[in-house]
Amino acid sequence: MNKPDPYKVAYERERKARLLAERLLNEKTRSLYDNYIKLELTVKELKSTQQQLIQSEKMASIGQLAAGVAHEINNPIGYSISNLAMLSEYVDSLLRLDDFIITNMASLPSNDIAKAYQQLRQEEDIDYINGDIKPMLAETDKGLNRVKEIVSNLNKVSHSGSFEKELCDINELIEQSLKVAWNELKYCLTVNKNLTQLPKVYCHPGEMNQVFLNMFINAAHATKDIGVLDITTGIKQEEGKQYLTIEISDDGDGIPVNIINKIFDPFFTTKPVGIGTGLGLSISFGIIKKHEGKIKVTSDENQGTTFTIYLPCNVAFNEPC
Repeated sequence: MNKPDPYKVAYERERKARLLAERLLNEKTRSLYDNYIKLELTVKELKSTQQQLIQSEKMASIGQLAAGVAHEINNPIGYSISNLAMLSEYVDSLLRLDDFIITNMASLPSNDIAKAYQQLRQEEDIDYINGDIKPMLAETDKGLNRVKEIVSNLNKVSHSGSFEKELCDINELIEQSLKVAWNELKYCLTVNKNLTQLPKVYCHPGEMNQVFLNMFINAAHATKDIGVLDITTGIKQEEGKQYLTIEISDDGDGIPVNIINKIFDPFFTTKPVGIGTGLGLSISFGIIKKHEGKIKVTSDENQGTTFTIYLPCNVAFNEPC
C-alpha cells in the first residue's frame, strides 16, 4: 500500500484552510459592509428626525408666541368693540337731538339763536356728517370684529393642545386654516369648498391645522397668476377600511414626474432659497402617518396637483362613519 505524499497532504490541508479563511473573510467583510450601510441609514434618519424635531420645536415656540400675541390683542379689541357700541348709542342720541331742533326750529323763542344754529350746521357740514357717521361706525365695527375673528382663529391654530387626541370636526379645522392662510391665498387663488358633513374624528387639531396650512400655502406658491384651489371632503372605503378623505387640488405648475417620489423627503424643495425649508411636506407626511393615515399625490406638469389625505374613522361610538 502506497503511503500518501506528505507534501501533497500538507498542501491540501493548507489549501482548505486558505479557502476557509477566505470564505470567513468574505462573510465578515459582507457583514461589516451591511452593518456600515445600516449605520449610515440610521445616522441619516437620526439627522432627519433631529431636524424635524428642531422644526417642531420652532413651530411650538411660534405657536406659543402667537397665542400670547393673540391674547394681548384680544384685550384692546374687546374694549374697543364695547366702546364703539357705546359711541354708536351716543351718536344716535346726538342725531336725535339735532333732528328735534331742526324739526322745531320755527318754535324757538329767539330767531337769532335759530339763525346761528343753522349757520353753524352749514359751517360744520352737519348734513354730510349725519349721512356718513353711521356707515363709518358700522364699517369700523365690522373691521374690529374681523380682527377679533382673525385673532381667534390664529389662537385656535397655534394652540398646541395636550398630548391626547381630541374629538374634532375636520371641516372646521379646514375653515380655521383657510382663515389664517387667507392673506397668502386671496391674491392668487379662488377657493372652492365642497365640504361634506363628516363625523368627528380623534386627532391632534394643532397638527392637522399645520398640515392644511402647508398644503394651502404650497398651492399658492405653485400658482403663477390667478388659480383655483378646490377642497373636497368625504368618506371612502379602501382596502377594507373606511377613511375620511380631504382632497386639496390646485391648477398650478404641477410636479415633474422625475421628482414626484421625492417630495416627502426631508429638505427636498423646488422653491428658491429663502422661500421654503423643504420640511413642510415631510412634516405633514409624518403627522398623517402618526394619525395612522396616509397621503397620496397625483400631478400633471403645468396642469396642477392633487393631494388626498386619508384619515381612519376613529370616531365616537354614537357617530357612525
